[in-house]
Amino acid sequence: MDQIKKWTFYLTILVAGFATGIGTIGLFPQMWLKYGMSGMLVHVIFLAILTYLAIIESEAVMKSGYYFTELYTKISRKPGMVMALLTVGIMFLSYYTANVGLTLLSPVLGVGTVARLIAKLIMIGLIFLIITRAKEKTFVIMALGALILVILVPIIAVLFKVQLANPASTAHFKGLLTAWRPLSFGMLREAADRALYGVGLGFGFYIMLGSFMSERFKAKHIISLGVFIQYIIGILSTYAVIYSVAPYNPDLLQRYANGGEEQAIELMGALPKVLSGHPGLLALLGLTIFMAGLTSILPASEVDLQIIQSMFKTNRMKAAVYLTLIVLTLGVLDSPPLIADMFLKAVSTSIFITSIFEIYPVLEGRIKPTLLQLSTIAIATTIFLIGFAIQTVYDARLGGIYYLSILLALFVIALGFAGELIKPKPEAS
Repeated sequence: MDQIKKWTFYLTILVAGFATGIGTIGLFPQMWLKYGMSGMLVHVIFLAILTYLAIIESEAVMKSGYYFTELYTKISRKPGMVMALLTVGIMFLSYYTANVGLTLLSPVLGVGTVARLIAKLIMIGLIFLIITRAKEKTFVIMALGALILVILVPIIAVLFKVQLANPASTAHFKGLLTAWRPLSFGMLREAADRALYGVGLGFGFYIMLGSFMSERFKAKHIISLGVFIQYIIGILSTYAVIYSVAPYNPDLLQRYANGGEEQAIELMGALPKVLSGHPGLLALLGLTIFMAGLTSILPASEVDLQIIQSMFKTNRMKAAVYLTLIVLTLGVLDSPPLIADMFLKAVSTSIFITSIFEIYPVLEGRIKPTLLQLSTIAIATTIFLIGFAIQTVYDARLGGIYYLSILLALFVIALGFAGELIKPKPEAS
């Protein structure tokens, strides 16, 4: 296998691993069960649009000849936008590291504040070791982790079907997947939210990926196949959830199908009890969910690390120390589950805006987009603006501490447009 083919394989699997987070395994099945084939169709439309947008971003950076942070500092001269991407990435890492660690540690530690903090410390320490010690092999480690995930999910889906499935108990839930439901506001919100996370826009990954690739790589093949693998993993995860829970606790699965994130957390927390008679399957499931989280964390950490390195002119080790200290400090603050959920909502709201910030250097670059690309950008931007408005209203309706989610999202917006007040705008090149 020549070097281009080898790295094309690595990058495709890396994209699949980055796009496949815990949400693919825990929230995609919920969306599909809740909205049936109607929701799936809407989701696929959003997924296709956003995947093409990710391809546009990567190709634009790749053809520009600039490093991705330079597009903000030398071309667009909007350094605040890449700082906003960094801010959202740090918030994401501060709560998500705990969630990933708890997939393995919750049976021992529980899911409370102390448990979240311990899990977070372990995960942040693991990430620090990888991004500082692996150096040029970091991408290979990410890709190998993602490959393990891609292999595990089909295995666990087959094992769950063979060992646990009961046709009488699963028939109702399979019927929910094929049902057609009227279009609704909630369907559009959740289908768009799942597509946004399913592609992984808003974290700067695809513009960093474009910096890494030369024009010998086919970004459209790498990204489209990577996202498609993520989509297939979501489908397999849905059947795994049905096969594992329906025979033992159909009421729990029904609450999950009708509910939101809290019901998804309830179902995940109940799996050790549901699968107590199948310790091997439970261990395999825990490992699968852990790998799904890890393969999202590592690329996101690499984006943040490279932004710090580039914008603040420091070496990799110092940038890793700075990133780790910031994430740890914020992580201590958001260890209580309610505050962690508030940060989750803040990130979910903010990424609709940072996804627009990712588009900005494409429009300002020296290679102008085609009509098809401009049309896709216009449609995607409209989706992001509407999504931001809907998510903001959703946060406001939750009330209480969730007003802070809105304030954090507004801070990200302000940073994006006025960040040069913190880091002065460089002269145009």
